[in-house]
Amino acid sequence: MHFIRSFGAALVAALSLSTVASAQMATPVPDFGGNFASMKFQLGTWVCKTTKNTAGRGAGRTETDTTTMTLDGHYQLTTGVSKPFDKARTRTINSTSYLGWDPATKVWVSWSADNFGNFGYQTSPGWVGSKITFTDKWSSGGAPLGVAIITKVSETKTTSTYSVKTPKGIQTSENECTKA
Repeated sequence: MHFIRSFGAALVAALSLSTVASAQMATPVPDFGGNFASMKFQLGTWVCKTTKNTAGRGAGRTETDTTTMTLDGHYQLTTGVSKPFDKARTRTINSTSYLGWDPATKVWVSWSADNFGNFGYQTSPGWVGSKITFTDKWSSGGAPLGVAIITKVSETKTTSTYSVKTPKGIQTSENECTKA
């Protein structure tokens, strides 16, 4: 009987040691993110207005965007709301987008989706002076891929131009955003 108790105690001790050893040898989960210092000005609420649209729709459209940091500071989360703005758009557009940094490819990545089923994914190498350029990598429904150039006018104002090549030619949309 003494042997069984001793063997049992030894077995429990061995299992305890192996559990402690395996816990100590666990590989840490990577925890990386970008330096958001250049993007910090975007935090808060912004009102954006489409000032020009060569496609003939959307000029005068307004959108309210609210940007916060999320997921332990690794991403900026922007929620957007745009009320109906013409006869064809009869309900509010609600959108969500994330902005993060990919340390492997050294680019900013942005992906978004809205309540009309649209989605997109864009990348940017970062700021060059007061401008940052995002290039579409994919978009919903096989839509043509475009390029957005955002200009930081001040801490409370940006302008942007989005250009896309379509079968009808190059279409552009221009926007102006001010911090609320």
